[in-house]
Amino acid sequence: MALDDPAPPRDLADLRARIDAIDAEMHGLLIRRSEIIDQLISVKRIAETGAAFRPAREAAMMHALVDRHRGHLPLVTVEHVWREIISTFTWLQAPYTVHVATGDAAETRDVARFYFGFTVPFETVDQPVDAVAAVARSTSDLAVVRLGEAAEPWWLDLSAEDARPRVIGRLPFIGVVPRPVATPAVVVSMPLKDPVSPEVHVFAGRGPADAASHASLADLRAEVLAWHAPWGNHTGAVGAELVIAVPADGREPSAVAAGLVEAARDRCGVILAELRPIGGYAAPIAYPAP
Repeated sequence: MALDDPAPPRDLADLRARIDAIDAEMHGLLIRRSEIIDQLISVKRIAETGAAFRPAREAAMMHALVDRHRGHLPLVTVEHVWREIISTFTWLQAPYTVHVATGDAAETRDVARFYFGFTVPFETVDQPVDAVAAVARSTSDLAVVRLGEAAEPWWLDLSAEDARPRVIGRLPFIGVVPRPVATPAVVVSMPLKDPVSPEVHVFAGRGPADAASHASLADLRAEVLAWHAPWGNHTGAVGAELVIAVPADGREPSAVAAGLVEAARDRCGVILAELRPIGGYAAPIAYPAP
């Protein structure tokens, strides 16, 4: 019986046989995929060295996954399976380690495992700044860093303009509600070999620490991802260290930063200072689409 035979199944044994056939076909397709990856590895060994990460391509694959999904199978399950496949095959092309800081939040390890699976080696460090430092010592490693208020500003050594670590991804990528792993985080790496202009620019800078000011920036489509307030929420107008994400809309980082500083001051009464680019990422997917 063909897998797509519309005839009704005769009994439970028939259903199980059809499932077994599908499982065998899925396994065979994974083996075929790995054979193509073997060829890709041979080509890349001749053409290039370094990390195999392609965040823009991975984002395109996730968009395609969402577009073709249907039925009762939870999308988050399919996302996890695909993330395991993508991360493992990337690791086969160019081995890497994921550095995860759990000193402030054990949930960070959960979100990292969801996206990078159980084949890729993990190294647990105490604080986010340690994870970033480990990436800086590598050529292809990643760090997954939890967002929100930070005990210390782990982003100070990031830069999108020289050979230092930078933000390359945002987690979760597909906004499914509810989802089992929803801890907000970013992915940090050294510069990629063939970067693509991001859909969202990420900046480090200074500004206020209070939640009301952060909420007002959201009206400008700017999101405060992380902040460090050395004297608490009563830190002065530009006394807190901030990480801010802003849609690129096809603009260069300098234009985005200048526009945000002006709009924050004139429309929200919020002072932002010393904004500098520290990376960017593909815009996360809202599911279902608004």
